[in-house]
Amino acid sequence: MTTTSAALGPRKTPFHRWLYRPARFRVLVSLYPPLLGAGVRVSRIADDWTSGTVTLRVHPWTANLHGAAFGGALFSATDILYGMMLAAQLGRRFEVWTKSAHIEFHAPGRGRLHLGVTLSPEETEKIRRDTERDGSSDVLHRVAIVDADGTTVAEAAHTMRVRVRAAST
Repeated sequence: MTTTSAALGPRKTPFHRWLYRPARFRVLVSLYPPLLGAGVRVSRIADDWTSGTVTLRVHPWTANLHGAAFGGALFSATDILYGMMLAAQLGRRFEVWTKSAHIEFHAPGRGRLHLGVTLSPEETEKIRRDTERDGSSDVLHRVAIVDADGTTVAEAAHTMRVRVRAAST
């Protein structure tokens, strides 16, 4: 038997019901081995999935040969939050995944780095309308990683593909 949530729709497994709670998602993602090893953590996420913060702590074992954040860790930090926030706000009728992404490195990242993600309900509603009208839509999301001094270390642009999920049989 599946349960239903007005916002998220039917869940096929207890894991899915568990995952779509922000506090639990934050813990799970922070323990995901590739992100854990890279020093990437979701440090905050709003209960309504409208904002969140990702931190990346550069340790000797996560730094490149120059003592700065490894580029792959920086990139992974930009990829984990926006898509989940969008999927959670849209609900299970929709699929969301990264279609393409690009990152530009501006300065060596050292110490504790962070990035903030926001996704207003109004933006989500526009994406929902566009996707329902056209069957799918591409959404561009930009994010900057900054250091403790506010210096931009890297900027990433992700194109998210959103589509209406095919009906289950």
